[in-house]
Amino acid sequence: MSKIKTLIVEDELIIAEDMKGMLIELGHEVIGIATDSDEAEKILALETPDIAMIDIHLKGKDDGISLAGMVRGKYDIPLIFVTSYSDRDTVERAKQVRPDGYIVKPFAKEDLYTAIEIAVFNHGKVQGQLPGADKEASVNIVMRDSIFIRKDHMLIKIKFDDLVWIKSEMNYLELFCRENKHLIRSTLKEFIERLPADMFLQVHKSYGINLKHMTAIDHTHMWLKNIQIPIGRSYLESVKRKLNLEI
Repeated sequence: MSKIKTLIVEDELIIAEDMKGMLIELGHEVIGIATDSDEAEKILALETPDIAMIDIHLKGKDDGISLAGMVRGKYDIPLIFVTSYSDRDTVERAKQVRPDGYIVKPFAKEDLYTAIEIAVFNHGKVQGQLPGADKEASVNIVMRDSIFIRKDHMLIKIKFDDLVWIKSEMNYLELFCRENKHLIRSTLKEFIERLPADMFLQVHKSYGINLKHMTAIDHTHMWLKNIQIPIGRSYLESVKRKLNLEI
């Protein structure tokens, strides 16, 4: 499991440090705090975050809206505007950048969590709730090289490379990652359809695998190192086509 990487762009350092503390409590990794657009661009040149939180009113040649326009054009990440101002003119100008979220100071950790979840939901490729699912059911969101799942009122980032195999139990899935396991509400078919088709394949009514981790195969099973996964009879031909193999 990887932490959600977040960039803070805020010229009031006390507020920025307070925001950093809240984000860490929410399970994020803050990759940097920038006080102006120049600092932000230097951080972005070194590492691309999963989320950027940008104060609209920054000191320097470019304000937060100009910076957000650059980020929007160059990086495929959710943008959240943070501001003390919520007047009509500011909101209208900010809307031109199409932010994924907007939060007004002062705010609490719960407000920050809500803004982030809405932003990630708006920006990502979303797998909605199953019919009849309760409000706590997982909403799985695909962005760039990861899928985000909701667990215990937190968004958890799972990189595709770290997700090794998937097992279905009714309307729940067990996600087996390199170092841990997660349980979410979904069907296997719906979940697999959200993942990159060149990496993930359903091989049985109850199993899906990350092809990058496959080490051996025969007519009835695949091996992911020491893990043995059955191949369903009705899935064998599609597996052979996908792998371009004659077994």
